[in-house]
Amino acid sequence: MSGEESYVFWANIEFAYQEGSKHYGEFEGGFVYAFVRATDVRDALDQFQLEFASRKLGIRFIEFASLYYDVPWQTEEDQEHYDAIAQLAFASEEVIFDSFEVYERR
Repeated sequence: MSGEESYVFWANIEFAYQEGSKHYGEFEGGFVYAFVRATDVRDALDQFQLEFASRKLGIRFIEFASLYYDVPWQTEEDQEHYDAIAQLAFASEEVIFDSFEVYERR
């Protein structure tokens, strides 16, 4: 990042397994929270797109993409879990994922 201030952005992304991906043919797709350090939301979306493409996952729908800052969670356990992922993303140059929730092929 070339001197610009960066922040952690996160998104809830629905994806589809594409031919060549690890679980293609086994599962249809799923949802995942993704976190990344970026300068703005467009930068974050570009990084998400590149990461999904490299994993042969097609993005079907992005429910939201926003700054991860003071996000209030229902439980202290969730708060600690997601804050830790956000901290990891801020310290990294990579997209960091929470657990993938997948659904079967129809």
